[in-house]
Amino acid sequence: MPVKTLRDCAPHAKKLPDADQLPKFSVTRRVEFSPEQIYAVVADVGSYKDFLPLIERSTVHGRMLPVDGVEKFNADLVIAYHPLRIQEEFASQVEADANKLLVTTVSSGTSVKKLHGMWQITGVSANSSEITFNVDYELKSMMLQMLLGNMFDAAVRKIMNAFEARAEKLYRI
Repeated sequence: MPVKTLRDCAPHAKKLPDADQLPKFSVTRRVEFSPEQIYAVVADVGSYKDFLPLIERSTVHGRMLPVDGVEKFNADLVIAYHPLRIQEEFASQVEADANKLLVTTVSSGTSVKKLHGMWQITGVSANSSEITFNVDYELKSMMLQMLLGNMFDAAVRKIMNAFEARAEKLYRI
């Protein structure tokens, strides 16, 4: 499946980059699932622990009844990479818009200044969709930012693969 990745990296400079120069990642992929099927997988944040790599816990709370197809809730995710003794808990505000097939998140954690995610699902046909996943992040430690920046592209691709595998498991009988 074709994957398109865009990466805007900070230019080499002697001073710290401003937030607009920090990495942003965007991956787009076409999949053979309906837009509604893919949206259901993405919007089911409570199940992320069951299929996303490195996610040890995903809990949803504060769920509000949908208004005009838009559901808002909070989610807590625990991400861990035990070989490097990394564990981070993220608190996220999630908005899932069933009409626009759009899921957005604004997250924070102990080592994160900003983490914004957006999933946009576009119908190509009745059983085919295009998924675009955008991530915009800034870590509190510039050293960690630089270290993880080189690995983030691969992580975003793994995340996209995990969502596609989840849809495969749920909808291919």
